[in-house]
Amino acid sequence: MNHLKNTRSVAQDAVIEAIDMVPIGSYLPADGGYGSAREIGHARMATLVFVRFSSGIMGIGECYGPPKTTLAYLDILREAYVGESAFDHRVIWRRMSNVLYHVRAQSQLAAAVSGLDIALHDGLGKLLGLPIYRLLGGEEQASVQVYASGGYFHEPAALPLEAQLERVAGQFDGYKIKIGHGIKSDFERMQCARRILGDDVAIMVDINGAYTADLALESIAALAPLRPYWIEEPVAPEDLPGFRRLASRREGRIAAGEASVNAVEFRELAATGGVDVLMPDLNLCGGYVEALRIADMAHLNGLRISPHVWGSAVGIVAAAHFAAALPPHPHPDRAHTPTWVEFDVSASNPLREALLTEPLKLSQGRLALPTRPGLGIDIDEERLKALKIDC
Repeated sequence: MNHLKNTRSVAQDAVIEAIDMVPIGSYLPADGGYGSAREIGHARMATLVFVRFSSGIMGIGECYGPPKTTLAYLDILREAYVGESAFDHRVIWRRMSNVLYHVRAQSQLAAAVSGLDIALHDGLGKLLGLPIYRLLGGEEQASVQVYASGGYFHEPAALPLEAQLERVAGQFDGYKIKIGHGIKSDFERMQCARRILGDDVAIMVDINGAYTADLALESIAALAPLRPYWIEEPVAPEDLPGFRRLASRREGRIAAGEASVNAVEFRELAATGGVDVLMPDLNLCGGYVEALRIADMAHLNGLRISPHVWGSAVGIVAAAHFAAALPPHPHPDRAHTPTWVEFDVSASNPLREALLTEPLKLSQGRLALPTRPGLGIDIDEERLKALKIDC
């Protein structure tokens, strides 16, 4: 009987009382934009989600994408979740998505739910006294493997490729650079990366879906002697026929999925046979619930997982907990086939550097996992105010 009383008490402490969102961002200097083959960005933006439980516990999450669009879904989420127990989050989400089946759980609705899901898990972890990766079934560990994500295309005032790579050389076991401006450019950029970073590190290249399958195959063949660890998004996310063309004619490992949402889209991507590494973004794909479904589906199909990250420190930590929660696959030695976590190393990103009360801790290419419950992080309120933007 006492056990039942304690169970009821914990459930009552997890009732969702309030959901709020805060848009944050930072703007790059004039002529100092950087980005991919698809676009040069001039701002870094995200939306933070704050969920208050009846116990007073506050959960934190992050949504990917344009804050103005994300905020449009806030009232829908409040109506569905406020007054319910956070322990029922999977049922609430399915109930809401079933009602909104004409809208579908895609685009910024998926992003909004993703941030909320992360915040709910943060709150539940704090309530139960567990880090999120333990809450999700992961084993005790101190850190996760990250790769340095940079090597951007740039405007004149931003750092050129050589300077970007020299700034972080020797600090990581894996690095990613942007390509996609033509075969000659791809080869020259990869050659530059090998020269500066060395022969013994993993170098990923990211086309950001800027090619059709024929050009992607040409680029992959040209880069093969330089041994890219993977070729990311060689064709557009929606070009499933292109991925199928790559499946039978390519050489080398292909990664994709950062723009996909929910397990259904990842199932369709995996079914093409043209992808080896799936890249769910915790802030977009549906949060932990969908990301774990994607990971299970990937492992059942002999594929690997590497979470995509683009945003604030909250998203980076959320992805680290996800990676830590996954069992070793397919080899029992984690170092044999690490679950790489993306870590942006752009020269200035206040959303990464100036949001938390304690900075993220990197050592020898690994990101330390916070030891406190939930995400294990705290937002600096003054810095949050400084980063808040109007929408």
